[in-house]
Parts: sequence; C-alpha cells; structure tokens
Amino acid sequence: MRIVEAILLVWHKEYNSSPPFAKKNDSEEWEVSRSRVHLGALIGSGAFGRVHAALLDMPGGETLTVAAKMLSDNATEEEMQDFLREIAMLMHVGYHKHVIRLIACCTRQTPLIALLEHAPRGDLLTLLRSARNKRYDTRKTYESNSESGVNGRPSEADTEYTNISDSDPPIHYENSDGKLYTETDLEKTKDHYVAEPALHLDSSTMRDYALQVALGMRHLEERGIIHRDLAARNILVDGAGVLKVADFGLSRSGVYVHTRLKPVPLRWLAPEAIYSSKYCSASDVWAFAVLLWEIATLGGFPYAELSNHQVPQFLSNGGRLPRPARASPRLYQLMTECWSDKLEDRPTFAQIVDKLTVQQQLYVDLDCVFPPFEDNFTSLKDYTFTDEPVR
Repeated sequence: MRIVEAILLVWHKEYNSSPPFAKKNDSEEWEVSRSRVHLGALIGSGAFGRVHAALLDMPGGETLTVAAKMLSDNATEEEMQDFLREIAMLMHVGYHKHVIRLIACCTRQTPLIALLEHAPRGDLLTLLRSARNKRYDTRKTYESNSESGVNGRPSEADTEYTNISDSDPPIHYENSDGKLYTETDLEKTKDHYVAEPALHLDSSTMRDYALQVALGMRHLEERGIIHRDLAARNILVDGAGVLKVADFGLSRSGVYVHTRLKPVPLRWLAPEAIYSSKYCSASDVWAFAVLLWEIATLGGFPYAELSNHQVPQFLSNGGRLPRPARASPRLYQLMTECWSDKLEDRPTFAQIVDKLTVQQQLYVDLDCVFPPFEDNFTSLKDYTFTDEPVR
C-alpha cells in the first residue's frame, strides 16, 4: 500500500475525515527509496522498535545526518497504524524551528521508517540532570533519585507512564496482575537520541528554555495539534543548542477523547485527561507548567513523594507541585495559572509566549536553580501544600 493510501485510511478511521494536509501528491513527496538510507549506530530502542543514526543521500551527491525511527519487524497492525498516524501528524506539523522535523519516510515495505531531524545533544531531561550532577555530589544525588519503595512509593522510572482504564469506574491505575505499568529503564524503552557532551547551562541558556518550548507549542496550537506527552524527556536539543518539541507518538488533531487502554504520562496529565480521558490544547498547557517545574528543579521528578494512586486525589483536592527552591515567584505564578482546574482560565500558548517575551522576570535565575544541596527539590516533604484549589 502506498504511503498516501495508508495515511488516508488511518486518518479517516481515527477522525472520520480527511487529513488536513490532504493533497495526495503532498504525501507522496515525503517518500524516499530505502537505498538512499544508510543506517549507522543504534541510538535508542523501545517497545515500538528502534532509532538509528543514519545518512540520507540527497540530490546533488550530498548526505544529510538524520535519525531513522523504525518499527520492529514483528510490529502489530495497530502499531503500524499508530506509526503511520505519527508520520501523518509530522507532515501536518510542517517546519518550525522549535519542533522536530520529518525529513522523509520509507513506507512501501516493512520495516516502516520515519527519517527525522537529528538532535545530537539528546533530550532536555538528561541535559538538566547532567547539569545538576555536575553541581552536586553525584553519589548523594543518585541515591536520592533512585530511592524507591519509601512508604511503598515507586521510583521515577517506574511511574512516568502508567495504564489508566477510562471505561470502568472507578479509575484503575493497575494492570490485571495488580502491578503498576512500568517502563523500567527509560533510556532503553523510550526513543531518545544519543547525547553528546551536555551543554553548558549558563543564565542566558536557562532564560531561553521556557520560551523556546512555548514557541514550538504555539505552532502546534495554531495547527490544531494536541501533543499529549509534553515533558522534558520529549524535548530534544540540536547541535546548536536549539530546543525542539519531539515525540509525536501520542499526538492528535483537535479535541480528543481517549478510548483505548494504553500507558499514559500520569504525572504530566491535567485533571480532565486523568478523569475523563479528554485532551485539548489546554491539557498541553498544564503539562507545559510541569515541564517548567522540571527546568526549575534541573530535572526533578513531579510528585516524587506520592504514589501513582495518590496523585489524582492530590490534584482533585487542589494540591499542586510546590514552588521550586528559590525559583522566581512570577515564574511560579505562571505555572499555577497553567494549573487552573478550569480549562478556560489557563493561558493559551500564544499568551504564554507573550508573557515570556515581555516579562523577562519570569525566567528562572541561575542562582535560583542551584540552591544549596540540603534543599532537596526532588522531594515534596519539605513543602506546605495548600488545600485550596488553584484558580
């Protein structure tokens, strides 16, 4: 089946409409011969398949370094449809400086391959934690981050993606075997790219992070795309240090109601996504504020002292992530606006870009994100939580 036919079929099945880019020739222009793709080192793998560094032969004899995302040879029909949907979404995204770009694809035979813009410096989460570890005692930091089972609470790697049953009340957070869904080794199971030596995080770099992500998300918002998995782990950094929104495996177009039981990033989800499986751009705004919290804590883990079972109730009671140690009050004000229970009270990404552009004080000061070691910003136990809902 040709790529255009497959994508049209998948999109129509999902949305009962034609894809928004919808000229057939437009889709065919993305297809390249497999002979032009030369796979290199494996740089990521997961349940979906794997990611290789690759060279793409370009017209004129030049080559372009790309990231080749491939489905496994034994991918199911559903996984193939999800992969084609992701390719279709990337076609619709088009070009933006702060969004990872689809270069081409190979879909006329298996395994399916998406050729993506290469981001050699890896993901933002790894970069942030590398900066933290350079500043603090590495041994103590890793002991703090890897500590699991405190009062029965799981580790970070065990809780980034969790199954939520959205069909049978009450909401379930466990698999049928009674165990929480886990992606046990994030570096192996998520399709992250290989990281070159981490960027030096000076104050100028830190000031730009929030704005760069907001600009990328504003572009998606303008295109009617919901990301649904916005987090520091899904922000890639190119060779020039430019941040790019990536990982569109969960993305959808328009307001979306999730009906299938699949792992979800619980700790980044807005209440309407947790309880009603409803996703919209305002849901991405909520996740953006969690990402800001990750930046301000140099890769802290959200709600580290709460189990997966406790997070939804904590949010429904009006609880929110605490202000990171000595972070700007104005930055935290923006975060709490994004965490409003009412969708209509959350700012749009266009409004967030305006706020971040005009109000330079919103950026995290470098002194704020390097607090003394005894201020354990990955823990909630040292903070007082309000029981009042955030308005």
